[in-house]
Amino acid sequence: MKRSKRRGSRSDGNLVGVVGWIFADTLLVLVVVFLATQTGGAVSLPAPTTSTTTPTTTTSTAPPAVDSGYVCFLVTADVVLRDKSPSPQRDAALKSVEDQMWARLAQPDLAGRRAGVVLTFGTADHADPGEVSAAAFNAEVLPRLGRFSHREDGSVVASRAFWGGNPKEGEPDGAITVNVYPLIEGAHGPLTEPPPVNC
Repeated sequence: MKRSKRRGSRSDGNLVGVVGWIFADTLLVLVVVFLATQTGGAVSLPAPTTSTTTPTTTTSTAPPAVDSGYVCFLVTADVVLRDKSPSPQRDAALKSVEDQMWARLAQPDLAGRRAGVVLTFGTADHADPGEVSAAAFNAEVLPRLGRFSHREDGSVVASRAFWGGNPKEGEPDGAITVNVYPLIEGAHGPLTEPPPVNC
């Protein structure tokens, strides 16, 4: 009786071991099948055909980018720009600045170009009036400059107004220094000339 029990326990152990090995082998087969069916594996190439195709070249246009260089120039402006109340004197001062801008934009370094960013610096004895002059330029002159100062969606180009320091020779009270960072687009590549030293 003892021997029969001993034999039964051994056969039961062997059966469990065999089932375990079958399970492990089956799992291994499933893993191999899974790996073989993944798209990251080998890709079969189509059979070559006798027809000839003409290669086509596609050219993609790079989106506009803002130049890291800039064009710097000075426009003279009447201090009346700091007065936010409408008046004939203020309108005339704005028109004068606009005319100076159109003349400057016709020069070779900016002709036909669009601005990417415009920074303006108002000259005054103190920071507040200088920033007011520069902000008046950004808000009221830039929108008048057509394609130069407008994005594709019609909005006015990004701009910031700063104080440009105290008046000095060649840069009187109310003058505005304009820094234009143009767009690199189409036939207009990066600027090649450095900005003037006195800017």
